[in-house]
Amino acid sequence: MVSRREEKKKKDSLGRSRAAAAAILGVWCLAPARDGRAGEPLPVDAGSEVDALVAEALARNPDLAAAKQEAAAARSRVSPAGALPDPMLSVSYENDGTSLSLGVEPMTRLSLVAQQAFPFPGKLALAEKVAGLDAGRGATRPERVALTLEAAVRRTYADLLEAREDLRLVDEQIATWRSIEEDIRARYSAGLGTQQDVLRAQSESTRLLQQRRRDEAAEKTAVSALNQLLYRPAEGPLPTKKELIPGALPGTRAGCEPLEESLKATPELREAALAKDRAKLAADLARRNLRPDFVASAAYMNRGGLPLMWSVGVGVSIPLWAGKKQRPLIVEAEALSEAASATEASLRRRIEARTEEGLIRVEQIAAEAKLDAEGVLVQDKLSVDAALTNYRTGSVPFVTVLEALGTYFIDRRAAVSRLAAFIRAEADLRELSLDRAGPAASRM
Repeated sequence: MVSRREEKKKKDSLGRSRAAAAAILGVWCLAPARDGRAGEPLPVDAGSEVDALVAEALARNPDLAAAKQEAAAARSRVSPAGALPDPMLSVSYENDGTSLSLGVEPMTRLSLVAQQAFPFPGKLALAEKVAGLDAGRGATRPERVALTLEAAVRRTYADLLEAREDLRLVDEQIATWRSIEEDIRARYSAGLGTQQDVLRAQSESTRLLQQRRRDEAAEKTAVSALNQLLYRPAEGPLPTKKELIPGALPGTRAGCEPLEESLKATPELREAALAKDRAKLAADLARRNLRPDFVASAAYMNRGGLPLMWSVGVGVSIPLWAGKKQRPLIVEAEALSEAASATEASLRRRIEARTEEGLIRVEQIAAEAKLDAEGVLVQDKLSVDAALTNYRTGSVPFVTVLEALGTYFIDRRAAVSRLAAFIRAEADLRELSLDRAGPAASRM
């Protein structure tokens, strides 16, 4: 038989064990563990930090440098397009008789002839305008490269922040489960716990170690990808100051363009508008090619000791074969003009749809993040509190507390994922790409 003293000692031990469990869970589950700012706006755009990374990527990227040089090359073709054709100089010698007779025979002469072609008035001006619009179209390519590169940096930056926050969360969860496992062992030793509780705690700790390996790999992948965009060594360190705090509210990016601004900022749409204007001018130029061009010439003729001779002349080209040459080109230019107009209209509609889609995506994620801050995470904490209270009274098994705690960490990880998805969705809006699957394709 167990003496009263031993029974009392056992009850005191169990009481201390239960108090220790409550203290452990109170420290790890009920404290606001790094999310004391929950509900406050979080500048997930990371402000100057990500802007500095974007600036570095833009400064080092060779594709952007190549696009800028190509645009400069296109601009250098504008002035030549409006210049007159090069003049032609020729020297000829005409001899009267079989032997050299310069200065002896009046028909023998040494001639110097200059010729200059003059296109019909207005052709050169139109050609220069066409080349200028071509240069303008070429200037949109560096803008597209820059927008795509910036969006890639921002998305990869979001991946890195998410991976590092997930690592912090899993470390916190691992520490929590280890503390709980110690308490469960103490309860089991005292005869109040079950072996199943011990095994459950051990398996959860092992699964968390697996999750940590995945999070470590995700961090390394994001660091490598971001270093590649920055043209740094792949294994180089990439410290970040910003954190995605579970329960924080994503701040709206300053200068989030409305639809009208997006239409102005999209390089493809501006390129299509320039192409439409260029096609109209090209059609006008093709019609002007039905008009004749002119050639002016002047000649000086030296006749040795005899009096010199000179001549001037004007020639004109005749579009005799216009039905097979100029007119088909007019038909082609007019068809291209109509095609360019249709392309612009199609692009405008696609950009409108993509922008609306992106704005809806951003609003959706912001609304979900607000529910995280004001509802889900708060309710999860209340659920843990309730589970603890019921456990203390013996109303529920310990596994109920563990499940509540697991749900709490899962929801915190999901809240981090939403904050990262918000950054990626805003990056999609900045990029305004027609090649991607769309903002809705941004992973969470």
